[in-house]
Amino acid sequence: MKTLLCLCLVLTTASIALAQDGPDTIIISHVNHFASEVDCTDCHTAAEEAAPTVMRPEMDACSACHDVDDDDTCHMCHTNVDEAGDYPERTYATLYAHGPHLGRDIACAVCHGSTESAEPAFPVKTDCRVCHETANDYNDCRLCHRPEFDLTPVTHQADWAHAHGVQAQADETACFLCHTRTTCEDCHLGDNVRPRTHSLNFAFEHASQARGKEMDCAICHREAEFCSSCHMAERVLPRDHFRGGWMGPDGGNHAVEARFDMESCIACHSAGADSPTCARCHGG
Repeated sequence: MKTLLCLCLVLTTASIALAQDGPDTIIISHVNHFASEVDCTDCHTAAEEAAPTVMRPEMDACSACHDVDDDDTCHMCHTNVDEAGDYPERTYATLYAHGPHLGRDIACAVCHGSTESAEPAFPVKTDCRVCHETANDYNDCRLCHRPEFDLTPVTHQADWAHAHGVQAQADETACFLCHTRTTCEDCHLGDNVRPRTHSLNFAFEHASQARGKEMDCAICHREAEFCSSCHMAERVLPRDHFRGGWMGPDGGNHAVEARFDMESCIACHSAGADSPTCARCHGG
C-alpha cells in the first residue's frame, strides 16, 4: 500500500511539474462553483450582452470571491503560475449571442449541461436544432459561426457529391441539420440526376411503385400536373376509364366517382361545368 501511495505521489508531482513547465492555461472547476451556489452569470458577465462575445471571465469577476492578490492561490486557476496571464486566446469557430437566450429565460444547462457533476460542454448542432430550424441557403449558420470559418464538414470530401447518397439514405436527419429539402431538390429535380430507384425503364415500371406511395413521390414531384401532363400526352388512362358503363346517359360510373372523389378527377381534368373537359359533354 505504501509503495502504491508513493507511486501516486510521484506521478502527481511529475504531472504538476510538467504542467508548470508548459504554457499557462486556465483551469476552473465549474463543479465546485455549482456546489457553492455560484450562478453562471456571476462569473460570465458578458453573457447578458446581445452581441456574440468570448465568455472567459476577467480577473475582476474572480476578485468578488477570491483574493487574487494572494500569490499562493494562483495555482487554483493557472497551470503555470510563473507565466500567469501569458496564455493564448482560444479561437472559437462559433460565438453565440447568449443575451437573447437569457432574455427568453433559457437556462445555461439547457445548452451546456448541468455543472452539478460535470464540466460544461459546448452544444452540438442537434442541441441547437431543438429550437432553431434549418434555413435555406444556410441563412441561419452565421448566427453562431464566424464568417472566416469554413462550414464544410470533414466528411464532405472531394467526391462527396457522388458519395453522399449512401449516408443520406442511412440517416437523412443528419443532412437536415444544415440542409433543407430544397437543397436536395435543386439537384435531384434536374434531368441530369436521377434517384437510384429510377431505372432507365422507370417510365414503364413506375405505376406499380407509385400506387400506394403517393406521398413518397410527392417529395420531389409536388404538382399533380407532373403526372397528368405526361399521361395525357402519352394517352395513358386509368383502368376504370375502360370499364363498361364509365360513360352513360345518366352520367354513368364516372358521375358516381366524381361525386365521391372529385379531387382525383381534377388531378387530370379541369373542374367545373364550364371547363373544357366537362363542357364537351355537359355544355357551358
